[in-house]
Amino acid sequence: MESEAMANMKPARWPRIFLAGGVFLIAYFVARYALWTWMPPQPWDIVVMSAPLLAFFWFVAVVQRTLRSFDELQRRIHLEALALAFLTVMLAVMGLGLVGETPRGRIALPLRDAWFALIPLYGVCYLAARRRYR
Repeated sequence: MESEAMANMKPARWPRIFLAGGVFLIAYFVARYALWTWMPPQPWDIVVMSAPLLAFFWFVAVVQRTLRSFDELQRRIHLEALALAFLTVMLAVMGLGLVGETPRGRIALPLRDAWFALIPLYGVCYLAARRRYR
């Protein structure tokens, strides 16, 4: 059953997902570098800051189109993985919020790039959900 479901995943769309994700990551790091080193004037800082957001919107659109082409089992697996990842992120954010309010004082945690942890977290949650439907 799993091989039949995996055959319906249309692997021709996976390169688009990786391309869109790569474009987003490159746009993100270029924008951060430009904001730190170039320090663009008033109207251009918004343009530089918006580039990764537009690239991420394109990435979401590509992923959404790919998920729509999956069969029902694959959609269910991805939905379960997304739900598990969302709840895990809620738990982590709540825990980090509580760590920041310790009696000894606020603990400075750099959370600017914490979203990078979501990528492998979703992968782990996907593998857990996929294993459940084997």
